[in-house]
Amino acid sequence: MKFLNLGCGGQREQGDEWVNLDDLHSQLCPGTPERMKLDSEPNYVNYEIGYGPLPFRPETFDGVLMSHVLEHFDAQMGMYVMRLCHEVLKPGGVLLVSVPNASYFRDVYPDDRNENWERLFEVSDPANPIPTFFEAALWFSQHKVILTEDALWCYFIRAGFQIPASVDAAVLGPMSALLNRRKFSIEMLGIKP
Repeated sequence: MKFLNLGCGGQREQGDEWVNLDDLHSQLCPGTPERMKLDSEPNYVNYEIGYGPLPFRPETFDGVLMSHVLEHFDAQMGMYVMRLCHEVLKPGGVLLVSVPNASYFRDVYPDDRNENWERLFEVSDPANPIPTFFEAALWFSQHKVILTEDALWCYFIRAGFQIPASVDAAVLGPMSALLNRRKFSIEMLGIKP
């Protein structure tokens, strides 16, 4: 099996079955510990997502993971990126997307104070001057869209994916293991027909 971790950031899986792709390398100063770590990772690809085709042949991957990536693109660019994922997936391949869940933020908003962040969001940041995680995470300055389950479903359908009733655990398992921020996220998957 071969997997693409698109927009991997710090969640980089090692091993021959994984390719970790983002543009973090180009943002780090040469000689810093994190840049040197990236330089030593044989399965890391530095690439600015959304500015041309992905640097892989069509139908290369069994699974693509986009964990907390889609919200960094406006709707049209996000659709373009999902179509790029569709292109590099094999028929029957799986795209797993995780994004902040606007509905969860709405549900917990009355209790969204810094002292409750660990319980509500599984984060602890007592020195944070931002009064709510709603402001700190959902309205993070680099986010371009806010998503709900219905909106994410629309992305999948428009990009040509089918929403399956079930997925082979051999494909889903390795990708699910890399998901983080699960308490306040929507996780959805689609299959390339």
